[in-house]
Amino acid sequence: MRTEPPLEERRHRRRRDRRATPSPPGARRRLSPVGLLLLPLASFALALAFFAAAASGARMNPASAGGRGVAFVLSSAFRRTAPRSGRRSRSRSSSILLLASSSSSRRYHRSSSAVRSDSSPAAPSPPAAAARPLRGVVVANETGEGVGGTSSSATPLTLPLPTDEASSIAEIMSTPNKSLYERLVRRLYMTNLFHPVKMGLQNIEDLHRALKSPLDDPSITVIHIAGTNGKGSVALKTARSLELAGDGTRTRTNRVGLFASPHVSSFRERMSIDGIPITESEVEDLLPRVFEACETRDIPATYFEVTTALAFLYFKEGGCDAVVLETGLGGRLDATNVVSRPELCVITSIGLEHTRILGETIPEIAREKGGIIKAGRPVLVGPHCPHDVLRECAEERGAGGYHTCEDVLGTPEPVAADAEGGAEVVDYDLENARIATAALELLRKQTGAEREGGAESDLILPSPEQIRLGTSQRPSCRFEQVAVRLDEGGEPSLVKRDDVDDGAAITVVLDVAHNPDAMRYLVSKLEATYPSRPKRIVAGFSSDKDLRKCGDALLSVVGDDPSRLHLVEAAHPRAARLEDILDACPALRESNFEESDRSITAQVRSGLRMAAAEGESEVLVVCGSVFLMAEAREALGYDEPRDSEFIAEVAGCNLRHGQENFGNSDPEKKLSDAAAADGTRT
Repeated sequence: MRTEPPLEERRHRRRRDRRATPSPPGARRRLSPVGLLLLPLASFALALAFFAAAASGARMNPASAGGRGVAFVLSSAFRRTAPRSGRRSRSRSSSILLLASSSSSRRYHRSSSAVRSDSSPAAPSPPAAAARPLRGVVVANETGEGVGGTSSSATPLTLPLPTDEASSIAEIMSTPNKSLYERLVRRLYMTNLFHPVKMGLQNIEDLHRALKSPLDDPSITVIHIAGTNGKGSVALKTARSLELAGDGTRTRTNRVGLFASPHVSSFRERMSIDGIPITESEVEDLLPRVFEACETRDIPATYFEVTTALAFLYFKEGGCDAVVLETGLGGRLDATNVVSRPELCVITSIGLEHTRILGETIPEIAREKGGIIKAGRPVLVGPHCPHDVLRECAEERGAGGYHTCEDVLGTPEPVAADAEGGAEVVDYDLENARIATAALELLRKQTGAEREGGAESDLILPSPEQIRLGTSQRPSCRFEQVAVRLDEGGEPSLVKRDDVDDGAAITVVLDVAHNPDAMRYLVSKLEATYPSRPKRIVAGFSSDKDLRKCGDALLSVVGDDPSRLHLVEAAHPRAARLEDILDACPALRESNFEESDRSITAQVRSGLRMAAAEGESEVLVVCGSVFLMAEAREALGYDEPRDSEFIAEVAGCNLRHGQENFGNSDPEKKLSDAAAADGTRT
């Protein structure tokens, strides 16, 4: 006997069928009343634009201001006679307009250099003639958080504008000559075109439940880490120390998952077990299950929410004993905050960052980051935090103890000399190591009956020596020091630092110092580490940073000699434009930059040549936004896995991450203000 499915399931099926149903054949557009008035204006503007382009010998650029204006008038003038399918049609068009307006305000490039992944060599791309008619937006060829690259021979990249989610997915998944990994990750990056940001944690909570709450397993020890600066380093040091733990024979060790962002060169860097990134085949196996959960439960999850769910599923099925989670941004409404009972919460530092989103004062930002504190669970707070605010937050949330590093480890020992000439330096890496050490000591105190449910955990805690070794490691691009040699043709190659001879190698430092606090630390670290050597700097920043303070910090490194500075503009929607940097800090107008070629590669190569001309003495520093680092590392001669151009060319579509659009006071107003500042609609 046939039974009728439940009412909610029938409703879901109808919604799904409407979204998947294309517009009826022959559906036509007709003029709206407003269109009757706007069409002559659009025709006149279009004619003027083409005449101007013809006179200058240039081609009409649909991403230019004039092109966008004509497109808006034309889109306003026409509408479909057939009804739109799916209840998210308005949101989709808003998302697409959002991407178009924010993306077209930047210069984006196609990389002419080979980009490889760890899969088999990519087959040739389909010929350009096979592309659909020009009807699109310009998008970044780096990730929303730093993948992809550009080159000095870059050309503008225009992609077709997807009209609906179903057709976009079908087109991506049927692309020939691409691996399943490439197609899945490309689809993931385009998720936010169709799933506008939704306030709160509802999406990730629904998705976590749909996947059977993988990180609510009491056998998995979760350490949740937030903070303005240092959270990535503390997360890595904690994870590496736990990986080293075990008996002396290595017959029993921990399996430790690490979730971190942003990535530098490959999406796979975001999640790893025992230091090994998720493989392409594992992404191919797990990501479709996350997509399926979103579709069957009608969950409009964003890019970061899907990525977080993928990591949680990966850690659960990978048999992890412990998972270290780094928040993406903020804490209270960050997707990682779906974990219900972490063993320990850590807040590394509080500073002014993302003020348009998190709040304009230190206390506001502290409350957002303090949102990860859980009832009954201890919280460890680093030294550069407003302890009065966070103590109050911990009390309100019923934390199982408020701890500082001094509470756990006692008074810190004096900082040892760590520089040329024996100069003493306050090294924030040592501070991060101390926070990680205190976190591990707190875990030790919670063993036995004090652990969750009074049961013993299978987690093995590291010895003091294992902690020392684990906390000595740094993430990439955190005061990362390398040596580079140029061959006769000017091509760079990395040199082992203990293999440098005859003074031919150039010392290079890479650091993702991206806000004034981090820049001040980088300045002091450089002066202490290389006190007698001149520095040359290649730098670029995100548009939401205090550009004047960052520029002043750069000038202090080069002795107010801007000729030793090289400014770049990353091919990313959030990158600060050269014009904005120069307006914020006019003294930088005498630095090195190119209006016609703003790429990182051009200025890194120029900096290498100038540093080489100075002999072994000059230190080249590449710093600023993480968006620079993938291309900078390639320009310096790094040979490491990178996602293919098929992925990188659409990565800017994940620009508006779900966890980036909230605030702790009048959140709806903050979101609308943020959209207005970007020239977009929400």
